[in-house]
Amino acid sequence: MGKIKVSAAFALAVVSLGAVALTADFSWSWRNQEVIGRTDISLNNTSRLTEPERGTLLDAIVLRLQKPMSERGYDDERIREIASTTRLRFLDLGEGRAVIMATSLGLEGGCDALANCPFWIFRRAKDGYVSLLDTVAASYTIQPTSTNGFSDLVMLRYLSAGNGRLTLYQYADGKYAEAGCYTAAWAAPKDSELQEPALAPCQSEQPK
Repeated sequence: MGKIKVSAAFALAVVSLGAVALTADFSWSWRNQEVIGRTDISLNNTSRLTEPERGTLLDAIVLRLQKPMSERGYDDERIREIASTTRLRFLDLGEGRAVIMATSLGLEGGCDALANCPFWIFRRAKDGYVSLLDTVAASYTIQPTSTNGFSDLVMLRYLSAGNGRLTLYQYADGKYAEAGCYTAAWAAPKDSELQEPALAPCQSEQPK
């Protein structure tokens, strides 16, 4: 229940700019989406990090927020303050070692009106934190499949209230890379119950 599949007939190669091939027999358990939100622990109050680790991760997030927030008129102190409220989840996606899923919150943190927010996955390394994924998303889904020892992920980014873009990520060469692109469209709810979304491959862009 709640698992949507795109058949192999739709597994077409996308040859447009920067696009990736679609994966055959793509399935998405849309009811298993997870959203990192205000009830999750924040960078500035988690007990899972030592103070040096907290400072190093804060620097990594500030680095990613610096340019867009500076362009919107924020000073360095406010950028660092907002970065410190980043919400975190510690999850084992592979190799028995926890990674950190992190997302900024609110319009100040770079989210849009559809709740698509900056979303990162970090892994602790000897010299700091390594970025496994740097994207924008409203939710994530951990797939039952894995690649190179790490769980596959589906990130949802809303395009409108009832339509979204799904990006399948698979682990390769030390980070998550795009492995498929789909659209999801929800019909109007029936009796206040959300309906199964219709999935389709992303349309290829025509070269300009």
